[in-house]
Amino acid sequence: MQLSDLKGFGPKRLALLKQLHIETCADLIRTYPHSYLDFSSTTTIQSAPLDEPVTLRVRVVSDPSVWYTKGKPVVTMRVSDGTGTLLIRFMNQPFRASQYGIGSVLFVHGKITNRHGKVLYNPRTESEERGIVPIYDLPKGLTQTVFREAVRTVLEQTTLLDPLPESLLKQEALMPLSETLSELHFPTEQSRLQRAKFRILFEDAFFYFLAVKAFRESSRVQNGYAFPTEGVLDSFLDTIPYQPTGAQLRVLKEVEADMRLPIPMNRLIQGDVGSGKTTIAEYALLVAVSSGKQGVLLAPTEILAEQHYQKIRRLFGDASLLYTGSMKSKDQADALLRIRSGQAKVIVGTHALLSDRVLFSDLGLLITDEQHRFGVEQRAKMEAKGIRPDVLVMSATPIPRTLALLLYADLSLSVIDEMPLGRTPVQTSFVPDTRRLAMYRYVRDRVKQNDERAFVVCPLIEKTDHYENLSAEEIFSELNRLLPDCPIGLLHGRMKEEEKRDVMERFRSGRIRILVSTTVIEVGVDIPEATYMIVEGCDHYGLATLHQLRGRVGRSDRPSFCYLLCSDPSEQARERIRIMLQSNDGFELAKKDMDLRGYGDLFGVRQSGEGMLSRFLRSCSVDLIEKASNAAESVLTTPSLQNNELIRYAFDQYAGDTQIARN
Repeated sequence: MQLSDLKGFGPKRLALLKQLHIETCADLIRTYPHSYLDFSSTTTIQSAPLDEPVTLRVRVVSDPSVWYTKGKPVVTMRVSDGTGTLLIRFMNQPFRASQYGIGSVLFVHGKITNRHGKVLYNPRTESEERGIVPIYDLPKGLTQTVFREAVRTVLEQTTLLDPLPESLLKQEALMPLSETLSELHFPTEQSRLQRAKFRILFEDAFFYFLAVKAFRESSRVQNGYAFPTEGVLDSFLDTIPYQPTGAQLRVLKEVEADMRLPIPMNRLIQGDVGSGKTTIAEYALLVAVSSGKQGVLLAPTEILAEQHYQKIRRLFGDASLLYTGSMKSKDQADALLRIRSGQAKVIVGTHALLSDRVLFSDLGLLITDEQHRFGVEQRAKMEAKGIRPDVLVMSATPIPRTLALLLYADLSLSVIDEMPLGRTPVQTSFVPDTRRLAMYRYVRDRVKQNDERAFVVCPLIEKTDHYENLSAEEIFSELNRLLPDCPIGLLHGRMKEEEKRDVMERFRSGRIRILVSTTVIEVGVDIPEATYMIVEGCDHYGLATLHQLRGRVGRSDRPSFCYLLCSDPSEQARERIRIMLQSNDGFELAKKDMDLRGYGDLFGVRQSGEGMLSRFLRSCSVDLIEKASNAAESVLTTPSLQNNELIRYAFDQYAGDTQIARN
């Protein structure tokens, strides 16, 4: 059956389907609803929670009225269900005024707000109870009804081949595919709908892990460079002015063992903010340079690249080089020549290194800092500049170990789970509006008297309607008025790179004592004198970002403090603040963040090339992910014709993309 065989689907509707990347009947039935309206389960006005999706059966008790705001009509009517009343308002939908009258009974679905009384804005409506209704994300010109009927026709006239074997369906108690698709598109009851969702998520996860694990095994047979490492670690430890932690030593030896093998290293270094990941990177670079190879350290921002370069230069001297997009043309040309000729052995840079102009003499090691800031294709492009170089990726976004082993299935995992000696936990407090001014004056006195520094982080750059006193520019002006005797600086992403570097240098040297900034300083900035982190509008950030910001202080033996400020936090924001006050453990906070926000946002799976992964990560339980991963491992380790077919199918699902595993 072809899409053109569907009744009513001519060139215009087929073009609309193409916008959804639907070109075959298989694509159509594999395009799932993005949400469901459950008209089979209603609540009452009296018991309905605020700001959460609810379904109500109500009767109209007042004739609809129409009034205008900014030239657009607003239709308002009062409804009741016997337990209470509320207002329904339809914005810019004038036809609603003639659609209902006193006595009309309807089902409505939406979120009730409490603005001078209970109000339901722009609810979805039905004139009769219709069970569970699927809602698709469709372009203008293609209605829900037309799309549903097209899906129904294809399901009725198509014989479906289930990609999962019968043995796996029985083992995991999964619905067969035909039953699953029918339930997803035309649900009969919530329990069966949840089983169908589980089946489709399991399928996505299973084939993802199967492809990743098969790719990992195939990549391990590729020839890489075996770095001679004898004596390098002892030499390196003699050059650093501090005693590494036990965790750092363990990871250093894991990296040493990897680099000694003729198989390309592919290792993830995971550690909390301030745990000392850069030490591992410096050692790996020393191994590469000692063998005559070139090493690259790729950073997500110029501020962080500059910081890394200053440390690297102390170790490698003139053999090191900084390459960024804001460099002058002549400096870039000189740098490109040194990289291409091999004079530069250690190259620190930003996305600018991805340019086709950057050619290496003999790239042997690629290190990516804050790996989630780089897309899949970007990292692959960087690796292609060498011949199977060793790869080390570092992340300060903690992930519980079980999930990290699953999600970064192609990477060996090292965890630095110990903080350097002398570091004390940052003391975190919530500051109410009544204490805000006193807090700023206290911080002013501390930074002036004790050669300390303070960050003030704001969620916006400039003043925005409805968000007063949350921009860096507003806070900068306010603090200059309140604290005229204290040198204050401003930093944000719209400034030129040269301006950013100048501000950071003045802050580092103490010519600026309080730095007002956006989250441009979230990642990696290391200033030991910074002992105060003030987060304005803390309710605008998730736990992961708040923890990263807090990690910008407490990087010496000085007591350090984090103050969280916001005027009217929501219930969820209050919960995040409570968690921040209770824990400094990034791994514990990561678990809480997942509970609050889901896996997808935390792991940055919105990167290109990760569509299937993002779908199951945003919805899957840890239990489902573990089951899918274990099932994939079983297929790989049990030779059979059927299992070979499953592996081929997994690669077909990802179009043979060998970068799927590079998270």
